[in-house]
Amino acid sequence: MTTSVLITRQPDNCYTARALVLPEIVVTGATEAEAVDQLRVALADLQQHSRVIQVKLPIPDTAATHPWLRFAGMWEHDQDWEAFEAAIADLRRNDTADPPSV
Repeated sequence: MTTSVLITRQPDNCYTARALVLPEIVVTGATEAEAVDQLRVALADLQQHSRVIQVKLPIPDTAATHPWLRFAGMWEHDQDWEAFEAAIADLRRNDTADPPSV
């Protein structure tokens, strides 16, 4: 396994190393190589005593929900709905393909 490491030279000519995936783990060494070695040991120790799991978060999946779904059935009990549908059907039957002349 490999990971990206940020190595920073400090004003006192020491080096700090931190894994970018776990930036809270910071080690210091007199040389770049020493800092990297210490980081490798710290990460290996952490890996031996840890595990990664998946946790489901209670966030609604808005991408899967259609934005118009909340309006579905809103006219279900409206008394005028059948008359409205009949009026639309009548307009469609009487509609011509030719636009009216101006």
